[in-house]
Amino acid sequence: MPTHAKLPAHAKLPAHAKLPAHAARSPVARRTRVVFAVLGVIALLALWELLSLWVDPVFVASPVDTAKALGQLAAEGPLGTQLLITLKRLVIGLAIGAVLGWIVGLLAGLEPRLRSFLEPVRWVGMTIPAVIIAVMALLWFGLGDFTVIFVVALITAPSMYVNTMAGVLAVNPRLVEMGRVYRFSRRLMLTEIYLPGSASPALAGLTLATGIGVRAVILAEVLGAVSGIGHSFNRAKSYLETPEVFAWIVLLLVLMALLEFGILRPLRRRVLRWRKVAP
Repeated sequence: MPTHAKLPAHAKLPAHAKLPAHAARSPVARRTRVVFAVLGVIALLALWELLSLWVDPVFVASPVDTAKALGQLAAEGPLGTQLLITLKRLVIGLAIGAVLGWIVGLLAGLEPRLRSFLEPVRWVGMTIPAVIIAVMALLWFGLGDFTVIFVVALITAPSMYVNTMAGVLAVNPRLVEMGRVYRFSRRLMLTEIYLPGSASPALAGLTLATGIGVRAVILAEVLGAVSGIGHSFNRAKSYLETPEVFAWIVLLLVLMALLEFGILRPLRRRVLRWRKVAP
């Protein structure tokens, strides 16, 4: 039987299948969230300061000493350089792992036989500790960018795979059956039903993979690199330069903030807008 290239006018997806319109958030509510977020930061800084007063400075640097170390690193140059090196490795590794996990997860969600075939691989990938993967990569490839990128990609892919596959399997069966009744082409089934239906779980997987990737890139740099935040952190730790150690930790938090507000949130808004306009 012929397949339809376009969705028939009388076969629109039911209203309940679309993402409901969000109620407009009032400026007061936004200001309230900002205020509480600032209060949370202040509480963390206060706790940090109290901890630094109670614990020996060799083990915990104060916020003031950490800020001075950050300023010194910024003035001398390595701070920005090491941040860019780590960011480059992380973005490349995360992109490879996320795209690979998304594609394979999508295919596995659609094909039960492939899903069963990949189950042992998924189990192995999510069971082996990250430090073992990093050590093995160091033995195989030696020091350098490729080792770090390989570790990040290999560690982040399973999370993206599992969430994407779960999203495909959670698509409303009525929508799938409707597509089959109207003889949707495979392309239409994918673009109008499976991709919109699995978008939220896939985004959740990407957020989880990003957090895992940040930890993975630092671990790989500590073990298998001669540059980057992880390497600089390890060097400062070896020389007991505690304020510098905490300065690199703060820089790592800045890196995560860049990813969250510069990539993840804009991507989430874009995908959600796409879901809203999907027919």
